[in-house]
Amino acid sequence: MLATNLALPLLPVSWQSTRQILVLGIALDFLAIFVLLLLSGGASNGFIALLLLPVAVTTVLLPAWIGYIFAFTAISFYGVLLWLGDLTALVQSDMALGHHTLHQEVLQPFTQHMWHMWCAFSISAILLSWFLSHQTSLIRQKSQQLNTLQQNQLRQEKALAIATYAANAAHDLASPIQNLLLLTDEVASELRHPALADMLQQLKRCQQIIDELRKSAGDWRSLDAAELYPVLQQSLQSWAVTRPELQVELTQSSDQSHCRIMEATAVASAVFQILENAAAASILNQQPRLKLSLQLKQQQLRLQITDFGEGLSEQRLAELGHYPLQSEHGLGWGQFLANISIERLGGQVQRRNLPQGGMETLITFKDQE
Repeated sequence: MLATNLALPLLPVSWQSTRQILVLGIALDFLAIFVLLLLSGGASNGFIALLLLPVAVTTVLLPAWIGYIFAFTAISFYGVLLWLGDLTALVQSDMALGHHTLHQEVLQPFTQHMWHMWCAFSISAILLSWFLSHQTSLIRQKSQQLNTLQQNQLRQEKALAIATYAANAAHDLASPIQNLLLLTDEVASELRHPALADMLQQLKRCQQIIDELRKSAGDWRSLDAAELYPVLQQSLQSWAVTRPELQVELTQSSDQSHCRIMEATAVASAVFQILENAAAASILNQQPRLKLSLQLKQQQLRLQITDFGEGLSEQRLAELGHYPLQSEHGLGWGQFLANISIERLGGQVQRRNLPQGGMETLITFKDQE
């Protein structure tokens, strides 16, 4: 009572939640129960099963190996109490008249019965530790999986909201862009100003982007799985051509195995966003180059993107791709949407800072057929 109810609240708050304090408190309870049993009948006390209470509490609150230690400690305590009880009974029988007959007819069967109870107690303690530790591990695992699913659901809801806003914006922009295109074409035919020609070209590009968005929205759900390696191979080469200011080092290797996924073209779009951010980081650090490695081995595809920027702080690195982060050059949605797209299609994205500077992004996919 003193240890658990009076002493613990007086400790600093940082100490109260530590595993060592919890183990110490349960160990003191264990010792107190043992002493009380020793002073009140020992192994013959009907409350001997109280030794299982610290075992159960330890197994639920602490790692399994600590629970097993307390279980074997309870078995040892029971054995000590039983041995002390046998020793006391033997001394008393030696002092009594006809001790041999008394020991053979009464004490020996009772002693066997007590040792059988110790065996049953030992089996109960071990099974209790195993079962509770196993169930506790399953509960923690399921809780972690549920937490992960809830976080993924929130991210998917955010992505769905962004997609809805983007679709509405594309729909609302279609008519104004078409009107501006007609007006600019008419003004350009009369004024012949060079800037109007550039403006007309940019408006046509906007119209083309909206048309491509409509087309992609119409056939984004492909019924057949496609090989991801050739899609990414062609996409990376095409992207490198569009960025002549960058020195792109691309290495490729394939063992001719298969890595088929649904909506392989959607992966290329997500990869483009990651590449653009990596290129911007390298250019901002005055090292305009990227290292790309595309590897297909044993039905697992690995795309490694290494930039030469300044890297990120540990906090921003942990949040990158998991939350929309405000950036100096945009709204910070690019990496967030890229992560969601890749994970939705069965892939994984891992990022880490490099010791020499820069950041490495690793994208992995496994064959889904």
